Amino acid sequence: MMNAPDARSLLVRSLLVQSFLVLSGAAAIPSAQAQAWPARPVRMIIPFTPGGSTDLLARAVGARIADGIGQPVVFDNRPGANTIIAFELQAKAAPDGYTLLMGGFNGMVMNPIFYTKLPYDVERDLAPIGMVGASPLMVVVHPSLPIRSMRELADYARANPGKLDFQSSGNGNITHVSVELFMTLAGVKMQHIPYKGGSAGLPDLLSGAVPLKFDVPLSALPHVKTGKLRALAVTSPKRLSIAPELPTVAEAGYRGYEAATWFSLVTRRGTPKEIVERLNAEIRRFVDSAEARTQFAAQGIELEAGSPADLQARIARDRATWSGVVRKAGITVEPL
Repeated sequence: MMNAPDARSLLVRSLLVQSFLVLSGAAAIPSAQAQAWPARPVRMIIPFTPGGSTDLLARAVGARIADGIGQPVVFDNRPGANTIIAFELQAKAAPDGYTLLMGGFNGMVMNPIFYTKLPYDVERDLAPIGMVGASPLMVVVHPSLPIRSMRELADYARANPGKLDFQSSGNGNITHVSVELFMTLAGVKMQHIPYKGGSAGLPDLLSGAVPLKFDVPLSALPHVKTGKLRALAVTSPKRLSIAPELPTVAEAGYRGYEAATWFSLVTRRGTPKEIVERLNAEIRRFVDSAEARTQFAAQGIELEAGSPADLQARIARDRATWSGVVRKAGITVEPL
């Protein structure tokens, strides 16, 4: 028969073994959950209405992701409030990889500059997955203006201070702040006329009522081809493949000038690293596709990929650049 001390020792050893097994199993839970992903459809939030550049790109990337992970991607368009509605939804989602956001320049760079009380915090709430692409702007004027280059644009504005109107797709939008940056470099002043979206201002651009815009190629290029608008330059650091005859603004004499809106994929901060890396790999496969590159180059979107750290660095770099532009120009937007 086992004596009391031996029985107690056996009991202690048994409890220690059970505790070790329980703790080991608990430690394995996050890894197991990450490996099990995805077990159901993934939701992708799009902060704009269907049919625009962001929507088309999101659906193409989503199709690539769905094919790669073996689960459907369900698209959820949530436009409004300078993309704040969509970003707030993502910020409140569970950190499980089942909610993604095709975010970008507005939500991650400009909104934190303009609004002190956002319902989301980029660094606290969002986990970068990776860049998807970027779209520079095309400087276009109505043909009635005697302007055929960026130098002539600056000369005309200098000769007519505050009398040359330019339009934007909204106060604080990339189509606005890009012109403010140019005015700073050129030392000129033009009059800003904001519209509620690109389509709202198009009739006035085509009629010459508000004859200048730094616009996305998807919107501007069809009218350049028909002669209704004249293109002067592009705002990217290199020429566009769809319009190689156009110089960059920097080439035209304004060294260091660069402006673009860009697209990226993010999820909720705290999502397991394995899931983020898997999604990043799917983005890279999409960007490496010759078919996808050709499709979006025709719209003026240059596809590009990178690591989550690359995206985080771009957010910080662009926010520093455009904070300076906004501060110097004294740009304000309506409070939330």
